[in-house]
Amino acid sequence: MKKILLNLAVFQIGWMVCVLGGDIYALVYTLGAVLIHQFFLVEHKSEWLFITIVTVVGCLWDSLMALSGVMIYADATAIGIPVWLMCLWVLFAMTFMHALAWLRRYLWLAAAFAGIFGPLSYWVGDELSTADVGAPLIVSLAIMAVGWAVLFPAGMYLTSRFKSSI
Repeated sequence: MKKILLNLAVFQIGWMVCVLGGDIYALVYTLGAVLIHQFFLVEHKSEWLFITIVTVVGCLWDSLMALSGVMIYADATAIGIPVWLMCLWVLFAMTFMHALAWLRRYLWLAAAFAGIFGPLSYWVGDELSTADVGAPLIVSLAIMAVGWAVLFPAGMYLTSRFKSSI
């Protein structure tokens, strides 16, 4: 239980650091979080492959949303999203096999949670960072909800595949 709470705390603090602090703070925090994750949470080295896959897919999803105008980032990189958002994906990916692992058995619940809390996270981030939800708001949030409701449970399913191969 201590490991799950550590994982959850590292992510929650990281969300605030990334969204409020910008690129440099996000990079420094994420490096520290990766070290903590390696030393206290990683059970098998294949977890890093999983984290990489989730991070890449997440960044591609956010890039697609940025390039289509669903999200707008004033501090975007060449792929359409800022560095702090890439760091946030690393931090989020590190929760799949730990704090969020219980959702592997309830993919329908993972889809429902993601469809609600994914867009909500972007909307809150809109208020706190250089990000803006594209107009019309309801359309952008609906696109995010559908994407999250598909991608998150897929990631949870992939988690169970990785766990069973270890």
